This record gives sequence, structure tokens and C-alpha cells, in this order.
Amino acid sequence: MKKKSVLIGLLLLLAGGWVLTSCTKNDENTIVPIGTEYYIDDILSVIPDSLQTQFMAAFGAMPQGAIPPKINGEYVVDPKQRVGSNVSEWPLSVVEPNVYLRFTKQHNALVVMELSEATEQLTDTVFVMGQDSDFTAYLIEDKTYDVELDANTYHVKMKRGIVIGGRVTETGIANLRMASIIMEASDDSQGVLSQYAPGSYFIYKDGDGLAANLDW
Repeated sequence: MKKKSVLIGLLLLLAGGWVLTSCTKNDENTIVPIGTEYYIDDILSVIPDSLQTQFMAAFGAMPQGAIPPKINGEYVVDPKQRVGSNVSEWPLSVVEPNVYLRFTKQHNALVVMELSEATEQLTDTVFVMGQDSDFTAYLIEDKTYDVELDANTYHVKMKRGIVIGGRVTETGIANLRMASIIMEASDDSQGVLSQYAPGSYFIYKDGDGLAANLDW
């Protein structure tokens, strides 16, 4: 009887381990417990320690919570306005080309984000947290790209954190803010290309206060 009890206990432990492992899979049919995502532990993974106080003060509230709102939908940031940076030569109050956002396949704290603008096309899985209608979404992007300049091709590597915050409404995302934080950057241009140092951050907002719903 004792051997039988031990065998049942081992089987239950194995079954429990399989359930916990399957819960961390990134798909629409599984539960992803907060804090067990395979790619980011928390929001502070995106913001270097030395920047946290300064960046958070400039960015504004970053709602946190285990039950984020549904942010699925398509939105346009128009106008996209520069509002903050720790790079002294970076002018503020400049309007840049529109940004188009699409959030799909949200499952608890995971959502697929597509971002499109004049110089950037991005599709990735992001982590989202929040409470009631307020949310913060973020990811770490690791990319390589080429820059053509004066008949030369330069190869650039960049790792950056992306943070997006706002409040979901019936007509779009109110008080939308988005930021890019340079974590690593290098290129083979031998100084020809301007390169921002790690720790540089850039903050934008929707200039009219609402990233409106828009099918794109």
C-alpha cells in the first residue's frame, strides 16, 4: 500500500509539473501566469537602473496590475509629438510621421503588437500589465538593419526597450505615450553614422490626447 501511495504521489508531481510548464507557452489556448513569461520578468528589465527615476518622471504613470484591460484593436498616433529625452541635442515639440498600432491575440498578459511608421516596421509579442482601463505594454527589441549613405552600406545592431502606456476608451487609447530606450547600439561606420549612447531615451505622445481607432 505504501509503494502504491508513493507511486501516485510521483505521478501527481509529474502531472503538476507538466501543467505548470504548459501554462507558460505563448499561444492563445494556455494561461500565462504573471511573472512567468519567458522573455521579460518585469517592467524594470526594460529600463536601466541608472535611468529609472529620471525616465519614470518624464514618461508619467505606468499602470501595473495582474489583470490588464483588453487592448486589442487598431490605432493611429496622429500627431506623433516628441515630448521628452535625455539627449540634449534632441529638439522637443517636433511633430513626426504618424505611428500605426495594431494589438491582436491578447491572452492575459501577452499580446501581439504590430507597429508601422515611416522608418520602422515591427511585429512582436509584448507584455502588458494594468488595471481597469489603464495599461502599460513593453518589450525588448533586438534588431539589425542597414543604412545606405553616400554609396556605402553600414550595418547597425541595436537593442532597445519599448514602452507604451495609456487608457483604453471606446474611441481609442487616451493619453497615449510611447518611449524608446537604447540598451545597446553599435555599427561598422567608423563614426560616420550618429549613434546614440546606451541609456538614451526618447518619449512621444499623441498630440491631441487620443490615439483614435483606425483600420489600417
